[in-house]
Amino acid sequence: MGKDCGSNLNDSLNQEREIRIRPMRAEERGRVRVIMKRSFPLVQRWFFSFTPNVLVAEQNGKVEGAIVLKLLPLPRGRRGGLLYWAFTSPEVRGFGIGQRLIEAGIRFLEDQGCDEILGCIEGNNTSSSKLLSTRGFQILSPGQQLRRYRHRILFLWIRIFHYIDIGHFVWARPAPVQPDRAALQWLGNLALNAVLLVVALWRATGSGNFNLMTFIAVPLVLGIFFGGREVAMRITANRLGFPVRYRTWESAFPLCIFLTFAFAWWFPIPGSVYPTTADWRYRNQISKLGRIALAGGLTVLTLSWGLWLLPQFVNLPPAIAEWIWLAGLIGVSLAIFDVALPFFPFVSYNGRRIWDWNRTVWVVLATATLLRLIV
Repeated sequence: MGKDCGSNLNDSLNQEREIRIRPMRAEERGRVRVIMKRSFPLVQRWFFSFTPNVLVAEQNGKVEGAIVLKLLPLPRGRRGGLLYWAFTSPEVRGFGIGQRLIEAGIRFLEDQGCDEILGCIEGNNTSSSKLLSTRGFQILSPGQQLRRYRHRILFLWIRIFHYIDIGHFVWARPAPVQPDRAALQWLGNLALNAVLLVVALWRATGSGNFNLMTFIAVPLVLGIFFGGREVAMRITANRLGFPVRYRTWESAFPLCIFLTFAFAWWFPIPGSVYPTTADWRYRNQISKLGRIALAGGLTVLTLSWGLWLLPQFVNLPPAIAEWIWLAGLIGVSLAIFDVALPFFPFVSYNGRRIWDWNRTVWVVLATATLLRLIV
């Protein structure tokens, strides 16, 4: 046994020594694109692009991974760099190639005079976020981004593709000095959702159907659904001894704003809870995360079904019936996104965590969601 372990260790060391990080050659673009396609879902591949700065990882004379880098102008004459895309062949994962690529990318951007280095990572992609957190990066909240980038924040989002990547967070080095406030994120998220829903309803139904009660009802009903979901998830997390905090998904709002003003379509952007520590692994914590997600999704479904059942047994006044109709609309919309759509680009909603934890539970909840949609 000792001899086998020593042999395996030597093999691993030899493989690590054979890894070479270097600039990509023009003729290697096809190989890099093949690896990329094996690393990302179909829809996500559509947005892939090369930049002039691409490093590849070569092992035994074969390209097995790459990192695409981007240089960015920042406010006050500073220069920024982006770790844009990083991926490796499935066969070589676990050999440290991704780590070597990230480190080489950081060195390259520092050599280019970058004052700040950024990365955008989906909140559950801990294999990537851990590589950044252990190298001095931290998540920037929307407020921290506004203070750091000011009026250029939208321009920066466009350059780093942070305007449609729902549930992705901006990581930055150097890290912010002051901590963010999760409560302010939650309240700001609720307010912006309410404004967009009011605009969508106004465009869909006409201004004649609006009164003061409508403007009161929208944030109140949204607060009940978002708040009930949040409280259920936090209670479950506390019972599991699993500290969590809230984070909003700011990059979902540009898409929602466009759909609202162009087509009067609104979709809920509730945000979610995440472990308070950056040192966690998604697959190791999916049992707890799945139960937390179940609590949130089940709360939304229970409220939605309860609001449908209420007028079936009680003769409600017209004003109350209008509120119930609005609540039903919000409940069905939230249930669809939060439970029934576990695939990209909606992988940050609770449905994906439930799917990864227990497929049977997801099927039951998704069925209940679809039934609620058609009744």
